[in-house]
Amino acid sequence: MSESRSASLPATMQQPDPRATVRKITLRLLPIIFVAYVIAYVDRVNLGFAQLSMGEELGIKAAAYGLAASIFFIAYFFFEVPSNLLLSKFGARNWITRIMVSWGLVTVLTGFITNIEMLYVSRFLLGVAEAGFFPGMIYLLTQWYRGSDRAKALGWLIFAQPIAFMLGGFFGGLIVDNVHLFGLSSWRWVFILTGVPAVLMGIVVFRMLPNSPQQAKWLTKSEAKWLTESIDAEQGERVDGVKAQLAALKNPDVLHLSLIHMAFATGSYGFNLFLPLIIKQINPTYSATNIGFTAVIPYIFAAIGILLSARLFNKAPRKRLMVASCSLVAAAGLTCAVLLKDNPTLALVAICVTACAVFSFLAPFWAIVTLRINRTQAAVGVAVVNSVGNLGGFFGPYLVGQGSGGSTVTTGLIAPIAAFVLAAVLILFLKQHKTQDADSITGIKETVR
Repeated sequence: MSESRSASLPATMQQPDPRATVRKITLRLLPIIFVAYVIAYVDRVNLGFAQLSMGEELGIKAAAYGLAASIFFIAYFFFEVPSNLLLSKFGARNWITRIMVSWGLVTVLTGFITNIEMLYVSRFLLGVAEAGFFPGMIYLLTQWYRGSDRAKALGWLIFAQPIAFMLGGFFGGLIVDNVHLFGLSSWRWVFILTGVPAVLMGIVVFRMLPNSPQQAKWLTKSEAKWLTESIDAEQGERVDGVKAQLAALKNPDVLHLSLIHMAFATGSYGFNLFLPLIIKQINPTYSATNIGFTAVIPYIFAAIGILLSARLFNKAPRKRLMVASCSLVAAAGLTCAVLLKDNPTLALVAICVTACAVFSFLAPFWAIVTLRINRTQAAVGVAVVNSVGNLGGFFGPYLVGQGSGGSTVTTGLIAPIAAFVLAAVLILFLKQHKTQDADSITGIKETVR
């Protein structure tokens, strides 16, 4: 009797299939989020390849380049929390569109700078424009996915990073060696050709990304209602108001996670943003194209590491120890790269180990972050962890540039090595939430299925 009544109800009133609903959301949202995040990271790392010829033309040494790469994160730090507050007010679609269009235009204009001072200004403006993008994406996922499903989506978001580095390496080197249109230097085209896609993708986001399940035309009313009620039951109903959101600033977990992220980011950005110059020093005869192709190799291992680490973490009885081990392996790999710099083959192997460890760390870490910060505090809490953590994006490149003495990049890698070790120590002092940590890793495991 109940079955016949259910069958007679309109499709919008029937109880939805949770797995089918989550699958529908994933197919509609994740491709947009993935492509947008790939473009974001390409626009972060393009400076490393532009520097291969820009440095000679404008007379920019390693120390000045390190400062230019770092300034981006100072702006990011100051503007990220305000950006995420505005995102929660104006909606993800409108604000992420603004972010992408503005950073794309700044990137294009960077192709027309004429001195180091203009580069400093453009990098600061890029940080202002892009501030809030990553935590905005994290916040967006909390509105569309339950805890167990969210980690799966987060895993694919993190997976966009090594893909971006591969694309940046592949095309960055080719552009530097081969594109000299309209009398412009090739390094200028690196910025122009990587900035335009951000503007175009911003338009796609505006047209295709709903602000909430209720606004998604491709969800039935029952699916949108089930999703909203499920998230509310899991996280509690959201309390509106800036004061409630700013309570995240008093959350001790937010501070601890921020410090972990800052230490780890000091190491990862010091490594990633200097990778083209590290490869150039290891292989002085390499052209920009060869450097670009070689830079792709470590990120192939990084992409594999993201997927395989999910299975390893899921089976590990002590999650924090496994996360900390990724940071320690990154330190060991980078140490070997410095010691073996005169042996290009072995040095490249060490760099691959470093990249794999760095990216294996990220998805488990961010899954734990989202599950330790409640829904009301998510917009501010995630932004604080990311913005304070991204100060490491300032310290890493800056310290590598200063430690290099203006020429020998590998000597400056001592700072990232020490930062990876510090991150591991801080992780071990993080109070364990057994249920949350276990759930977060179980969800990440689904990314490989």
